[in-house]
Amino acid sequence: MTDFTILPSTLRSERLRASCTLASCTLAVISVLAGCSSRAAVMGDKPKAPATVLPTNAQAIVVAPAKPTETEAIKLATARDAAAKEDYETALRVFRELLEENPTLADAFTGMGAVLEQKGELTLAEPAYARAVALDAGDFTAVSSHGRVLEALGRIKDAVFAYQRALMIRPRDMDSNLAMSRLMSVTGQSDSAVVFAQRAVKTDPQSGPAHLQLARSLAKAGRGADAIREYESACELIEPPAEVMLALVNAYALERRYQEASNAADALTRTAPSAAAFERLGWANFRLNEFEKSDAAYRKAIELDSTYWPALNGVGVNALNAWIKAGKPADDPLRDEARTMLQRSMKANPDQPKVALLLMKYQL
Repeated sequence: MTDFTILPSTLRSERLRASCTLASCTLAVISVLAGCSSRAAVMGDKPKAPATVLPTNAQAIVVAPAKPTETEAIKLATARDAAAKEDYETALRVFRELLEENPTLADAFTGMGAVLEQKGELTLAEPAYARAVALDAGDFTAVSSHGRVLEALGRIKDAVFAYQRALMIRPRDMDSNLAMSRLMSVTGQSDSAVVFAQRAVKTDPQSGPAHLQLARSLAKAGRGADAIREYESACELIEPPAEVMLALVNAYALERRYQEASNAADALTRTAPSAAAFERLGWANFRLNEFEKSDAAYRKAIELDSTYWPALNGVGVNALNAWIKAGKPADDPLRDEARTMLQRSMKANPDQPKVALLLMKYQL
């Protein structure tokens, strides 16, 4: 039987799936962006009374958004100035005083939500923003801020609806389009994620984050060549974090552009050395039949993380291939090394049926 070259196990891809299905919402958003900017009210629909945020005596009634009086405007400015100086207690106290006097003042709820968000108290910021939106559904700041907090809280479906409202107000807002792209990716709606990211790039072609989100969306949609172009554009516009360079290496690999994958991985090992970076360099060099360079890179990865199982697999498979090419002598140290490395890999990650099969096939 002819022995074929064995490929090392690589990083497992994981897919994040949300528990909710948002296809109908996505279609609604896309139709809105295509030109439908408003919805007619349905006869007989009754608005739900929104929950009340501090102060506790604020009445949950839906009325036309109240414009601040001159006195209220001065107090709002005072609270915002305190928030800008990170004097959050003063800001919250003034916002509460305003709402004690006028519980329909949407700007005070928005300001309170912003302060609570800055403090990291997202569970309190969310109902504050929700109340502001209920009082003034046309306030883009309140609506988009509500979406941002809902996304941070992991309330994906609610966040989608919030950003939908934001895009009805400002269809070309880049941050809202990027947020929708992220949320569509999270829920597995890759094509919709691409659409929103493309709108963001069109809004600001010089935005590195927009090109980066489009690249990620294209990669998830299986459009590797297009993803590479966007990753490269992002790298030209911003100092790419290590995860971006790693994603670019993987995109090159998926397109079988191994030399470019090797070059990018080599650059990454110099700018942000890590076990993952060296493992990718080892993998790319393996594909280029540069086995000595591959083995050296894998071993460097193990030096940085002795339990990094993809690199353990790489060293093990390189040794196994060398042993096979030598005719599989029983007492060859390469066989022992292959067994040791693959067994260490299985110990670090037992869920590797292909590696388990190699150990059994070659009686390691």
